[in-house]
Amino acid sequence: MNRISKDKLRKYLRRTVFALLGLGLAAVTVGGIWGVLALQNPDYLEAFQNYIASLGIAGWLVLLVIQYLQIVIAFVPGGPIQMIAGALFGPLIGMLTCLLGIAVATATVFSLVKRFGREALFYFVDEKDIVKYSFFSNPRGLERLVLLLFFIPGTPKDALTYLFALTPIPFRRFAFLSMLARMPAMLTSVLAGDSVVNGEWRKAGLLFLGISAVALGGFFLHQKVLQRYRKAEQEAG
Repeated sequence: MNRISKDKLRKYLRRTVFALLGLGLAAVTVGGIWGVLALQNPDYLEAFQNYIASLGIAGWLVLLVIQYLQIVIAFVPGGPIQMIAGALFGPLIGMLTCLLGIAVATATVFSLVKRFGREALFYFVDEKDIVKYSFFSNPRGLERLVLLLFFIPGTPKDALTYLFALTPIPFRRFAFLSMLARMPAMLTSVLAGDSVVNGEWRKAGLLFLGISAVALGGFFLHQKVLQRYRKAEQEAG
């Protein structure tokens, strides 16, 4: 087997491993959402609370690892995980746990990209996203882009972390701005999870409707942002 074939096989195996990890994480997330929704049963809720209390710090560490992997693997949306965090630990601890997982994962992503360069992207980021966000090559306005894209619901934030790691923006500046922009949507998600646990179904329903409406609006806003920056890139070129 020649060198090119070996490199292709190695890349295929790595992508397969990460895809399987992503599917496993997705399964855990879906199962968690089902479990949260099942909490409307008082008996199940009491048993669930007793189980979480028995886990102690182990339960918190599991959630932290899931949040970390969700960012690094970049295959699974973070909203459901944040709802689970709110259901398990309440809005404050749930949100702080998610922020900690995101911070550590962001540091990992930047380290990987600084170490391996663009090659790291092909293991974690869809090639379509690499092409779609090619305007990141322009160093002007990067901080504004971080705030905008990480604030808009529905953008591929985890893939964007890899793409921004290739730009000149410093890690600390990116981490601060991206987490600041994530916080409104994250707070809404953890509050929704907490509302379900507390049996505040009307509040939870309104939050879920709000999340859905904002996500839909975010999709169209995201498309407009892409069109604007692509147009600017073409005119500059």
